[in-house]
Amino acid sequence: MELTEELIEEIFFRVPPDEPAYLVRAALVCKSWRRILCDRGFLRRYRVFHSRTPPLLGYLHNLYFQGPIPRFVRTSAASPFTTPPSLVHNKSWRALDCRHGRVLARTLKHDDRLVVWDPMTGDQKHLSVPAYPNGQSYNGAVLCAAAVSKDDDPDGCCDHLGCCPFVVVFIVADADRTVRASVYSSETNAWSAPSPCVHVDHLFDDRPSLLAGGALHFAIVGGKTIVKYNLVGHRLLLPADFALDMVMTRTKDGGLGFVAVVGGCVYLWTRTQPTGGWVQHKATEDLDALLPKRYRRRPNYLWREVIGLMEGTDTIFINTAAGIFALDLKSRQARIVGDTDETYNPILPYVSFYTPGRRIYEYSVLLIRCKW
Repeated sequence: MELTEELIEEIFFRVPPDEPAYLVRAALVCKSWRRILCDRGFLRRYRVFHSRTPPLLGYLHNLYFQGPIPRFVRTSAASPFTTPPSLVHNKSWRALDCRHGRVLARTLKHDDRLVVWDPMTGDQKHLSVPAYPNGQSYNGAVLCAAAVSKDDDPDGCCDHLGCCPFVVVFIVADADRTVRASVYSSETNAWSAPSPCVHVDHLFDDRPSLLAGGALHFAIVGGKTIVKYNLVGHRLLLPADFALDMVMTRTKDGGLGFVAVVGGCVYLWTRTQPTGGWVQHKATEDLDALLPKRYRRRPNYLWREVIGLMEGTDTIFINTAAGIFALDLKSRQARIVGDTDETYNPILPYVSFYTPGRRIYEYSVLLIRCKW
């Protein structure tokens, strides 16, 4: 009995999304399977079937040797991440943000510009950098344009398959610690006028921004201030103080929170009211007990810090002497996603649904090299 394409598709829906190699291998079996898996409609239905929560495919982190050189660490056998030639040939560039299937980077030195690219399709857009006199520190964010007006569910507002318009927010602090922001829209292909300014005591941290409550939040060096950019009102605010070793996170109600490792346990800080004080919650007990057994009690095992999170999920990334671990705070499951050979700064997770699509040849070659 031969299975219909509808039944085959139902089977493919149940392939776990956190290892794209399975679907790549299936696409290499025969033409009919490849046709099903390469159909754009399959990707949309696959996303819906898995509750619209995209899996982790890897992460970027910035290394500083002869200037910032971002590195991508693959967390699955098949990864769509290929750095654009415009960045490969530039010896100094910095990754600023990963969100909604796109990556934002800035090239430096001789060719100063912003680059937005979609690793799934290879599409990229080059933007001029807004001119701010005496600019000394900066940060930036990229997001789907549909998320601008979605305070309650900024990640579920669109399927983020690469064809949707996007927005880039670029924020700069000058020598007088005056902060302004400009917004680029792919729909108008233009930058906005600078926002009204605010004043801070320090320059921007290199941590990525957080999207929460209809606003982007940027950390300031020294752990004293967060700059909040209101997406709808195009204005800057200074809403909260925080400690240096904390990482911003989105709370269950969509607001701003913090997460950190204290005394070997993971803690969360939330507010009961928008203007109220911070309340501490213990998210895990002994962190060492959650790690895979072979990584427990390594030398300097007390060295742990949160260096990133998957926005809109319960997953955080913890740097330890044994390696980098992705920890799901809900399931208490931890898995290693990086070794200790590199010095990791805050990382930028890249999450997306991946099916073979029109780049099947590239990934089949990759799987062969990975001895699939």
